[in-house]
Amino acid sequence: NTMPEQKKKGRTLFIGQYLMNHTDEANPVSTNDLIAICEENGFTANRDTIRDDLALLAESGYDLIEARVGKGKGYYIGARLFELSELKMLVDAVSSSRFITIGKSEELIGKITKLTNEQNREALTARVFTSGRIKTSNHSVTMSVDRIFSAIGDGKKIRFHYWNYNQKKEHVLRNNGDWLVASPSALIWDDDRYYLAAYSDYWDKIVTYRVDRMCDVEVVDENAVKDDSFNPSEYARSSFRMIDDDMEEAVVTLVCDNTFMQNVVDRFGEGVETEVVDEGTFKAVVSVHPSRTFFSWIVGFCGGIRIAEPWEVKRSYEEMLKSILLKEGLQ
Repeated sequence: NTMPEQKKKGRTLFIGQYLMNHTDEANPVSTNDLIAICEENGFTANRDTIRDDLALLAESGYDLIEARVGKGKGYYIGARLFELSELKMLVDAVSSSRFITIGKSEELIGKITKLTNEQNREALTARVFTSGRIKTSNHSVTMSVDRIFSAIGDGKKIRFHYWNYNQKKEHVLRNNGDWLVASPSALIWDDDRYYLAAYSDYWDKIVTYRVDRMCDVEVVDENAVKDDSFNPSEYARSSFRMIDDDMEEAVVTLVCDNTFMQNVVDRFGEGVETEVVDEGTFKAVVSVHPSRTFFSWIVGFCGGIRIAEPWEVKRSYEEMLKSILLKEGLQ
């Protein structure tokens, strides 16, 4: 009895896979077609066996929906783990992510498309362009992420090398190639890049690293430094485009033209502290790292957003603007 039983299980699994791959509300399959498809693939089937197989699949958790096909019954898979729109968002996120290489993007997209039926796979990838995007060339990113996750889960430190570009566009290791040691706290996705927030042994505080510029990541058999006050969401918002430097966070008051309320909310969230100043302006109090990227954001509003206080941040901003004018020969 073993062989017929194995054949029956094989047929049930085959039907389940076929329904997942080929059917949806717009594409049901009739009982007659299922019988023919089974026989074409080496399985004996009739109306009774198909009925039993479908009942078994439904009991196993398949969302089987009955429909009319011509004058007879047809079937298709209804609810799936992911809706098509959700898969589309995942595909778009992978294709636009700068920290994932072109090869890895295409591999991941291939896996995501297998979560829907064949009719939808082409629609999912029809407008995806990975090769034209700015992508990292660092093929070890996936391995680095894997090791960072392991270290966070096990409460261990990591060590790694970190590189910058030199004048000749070559990779040059920071700290003369010495190991950097840190306690990973969280991986943060920001502006289509992946960042690691980690407690640095050298800086003795939380520092941000670009994951695609990390290499030779290893888990160290040493307990990580725990910072219970660390909040990844708050940190991501205050770090302002994740700049990897040793800059201290500051509370900054901005005076903004009303036109730019949307921009302030987009940047700092609906919880941002604001107050009406007069008919045309409002005040916003934000926690940020007053870095070049923050100042560049302010410049983009051409005076529509101004730094009111503290004086030290206002002076740093003024010095940056003056140095730009000097280098341009405009002062």
